[in-house]
Amino acid sequence: MRILVVEDDPNLGALWGDVLERAGHAMLLVDTEAEALKLLQSTAYDLVVLDLCMNGSQALGVATLATYRNPLCKVVVVSGSAEYSRKTLFAMSPAVAAAIRKPVDIEDLVEVCNAVQSNERRAPVPCLESGCAEFRQ
Repeated sequence: MRILVVEDDPNLGALWGDVLERAGHAMLLVDTEAEALKLLQSTAYDLVVLDLCMNGSQALGVATLATYRNPLCKVVVVSGSAEYSRKTLFAMSPAVAAAIRKPVDIEDLVEVCNAVQSNERRAPVPCLESGCAEFRQ
């Protein structure tokens, strides 16, 4: 699976990228919304792991462009902000397939990415909460 990780914290980005590569995924890491948008204009990804709040702004445009370029692409939003509930994150963009709160357990991140990608893309329906993450069914 081709994964784009969009995370402005270099330590977290490197850790997530390393673990996802070891899990067998082709992974590319960027640390700005602008870099992610530029890449998404030329490359379709299967999954985007997206830090919602990057340098003080929301990066949901990345989720929208990712699914525009590849309708089967799924987006996992990671947020450290208590401002948004998981259900609010789903309401912000139909591209969001799962939401995880920081701090993220690295094993949970891999499991969520695998679970999200293994499900068929469906129209948004009520959410299912499972441990560390919440998923669209």
